[in-house]
Amino acid sequence: MAPLSAVAEESDLPDAMQIEAVSSTWPVGDAPLVPPIPPATLQRLDMDTAVQLAQERNPIIQEKYQSFRASQDELGSDFATWWPTISFDFNFGNYNQNSYYNYAGANSGIDTSIYSDYTGGSTSLSDLPSYLFARDYTSSYLQGVQTLDVNWKLYDPARGPQIWKGKYLVKEAGSDYIISRRDYSLMTRQAYVKLQRTLASIVTGRQLVDNDRLLLQLADSRKRLGVASQLDVAKQITVLRTDEVNLVNAKRDSLVAQAELAQLLNDPRSMEIQPSEALSPLGSWASSLQETIDSALEYRQVIVKNLSRVKQNELQAEIDLAIYRPTIELVNSLYWTKNLGYPNSGEPYIVDTGRSDLWNSESVLQITLTGFDGGRARMDAAAARKRAAAAQLAARQSINSVIEEVREYFAQSTDGREAVLVASGRVQAASSALKLQSQRFNAGYGTITDVVQSQQDLTEAVSSYIEQLADYNLALVNLARASGLSYQNDPDLLAQVGDPLAAVGLSSVLQRAQSDSDD
Repeated sequence: MAPLSAVAEESDLPDAMQIEAVSSTWPVGDAPLVPPIPPATLQRLDMDTAVQLAQERNPIIQEKYQSFRASQDELGSDFATWWPTISFDFNFGNYNQNSYYNYAGANSGIDTSIYSDYTGGSTSLSDLPSYLFARDYTSSYLQGVQTLDVNWKLYDPARGPQIWKGKYLVKEAGSDYIISRRDYSLMTRQAYVKLQRTLASIVTGRQLVDNDRLLLQLADSRKRLGVASQLDVAKQITVLRTDEVNLVNAKRDSLVAQAELAQLLNDPRSMEIQPSEALSPLGSWASSLQETIDSALEYRQVIVKNLSRVKQNELQAEIDLAIYRPTIELVNSLYWTKNLGYPNSGEPYIVDTGRSDLWNSESVLQITLTGFDGGRARMDAAAARKRAAAAQLAARQSINSVIEEVREYFAQSTDGREAVLVASGRVQAASSALKLQSQRFNAGYGTITDVVQSQQDLTEAVSSYIEQLADYNLALVNLARASGLSYQNDPDLLAQVGDPLAAVGLSSVLQRAQSDSDD
């Protein structure tokens, strides 16, 4: 239980509205809106169009591109250090001066105590103007000060490594951009396949529910005829409810898949996305495992990114140690002061003062060298070299991960092809078995248990086929992303798989069997 003091402090906290009111009037602008995708495009969306839209519209990809452009500008800033720096400073204003002295005549340079001895009494102090013996003096004048500096680092030991580090930062930012494009292309293809899978589950789920309802009607009619029991009807109801639950889950998964794809397309408000292609094998992988691995090692930018970090840290070590080497800089300075009169001073200070100009200039060669800094630069360089070694190990690990991914997806695509063929045959066999069992039951042979078992077998076969086919397609797109290669069209595979989901329904079979029994 929390202490009473803690509860009291928590109760004194302001609510969110009070905090928001502090800055509610400070404008932050609005997030830029992207025009929605036309509904006609979304209602017949193919996979390649979805990938193109994602690459053009996704804000993460655009963010990475802007970061890449920013790194190019930073590299331009590093190159700019080759050029001299020119700066100009201008000050103009009214300057006031007030002087006070502890003896009379100090302002004019006349010491009254020795004046008589100096002149031999020939000139009396009373004969001189009174302002010569004033104790204070006030002046005010206008002054303009202009400074022009031209500094040029002729030799900077850190400049070369800094420029090369900037180049590798651009390379890393470029890798981030390429990786984001490829990753979002993969995620879009994955979301597209998931949506195809959920829609296939909906279509077949509806067919299975229709089958269950027809068989339930058949069982109920046979019960009324006295050749079936309430147990037979209850078994059919159980199967119906199970398939209805599966259909509801498929509809839910479809909404989730649509939301995921809409988010990748940067059109999250779109409510209906319909793939133009039904779930079917995308093709086959034609390259060998070794060819796929070799291509992946050249294709994967994550390896390039880690190797770029190695170079960056090695160059940072050179930059840190550059402090112990001399920097040679040419320093040029022009200083100009312009004074305009003394308007508030008394005579004779404003007589014929006019304007005055003061010019100063210098041009020196400045050499800067740090002899000792407590070893700070050496320790920073050592840390940078260790980070370079860590990045080298990360690059090695990224190579291992790439090879592991390729081998995993290659195995999934190879074995998945066989799994799809087997699953397709299972659906066809289960569909034929259910039709035969339904006809036998309708003709008065067999039991409801045989029909229910056939229904469950068909439901499992359909679910397994859809999952196997979706996993196979996902393995192909993942392998293409990992290696940079592409899967190839396979008409033979399409012909062997066929369309087993098209023959799941029983309505035509039962109607034909019912009409035959009536005859």
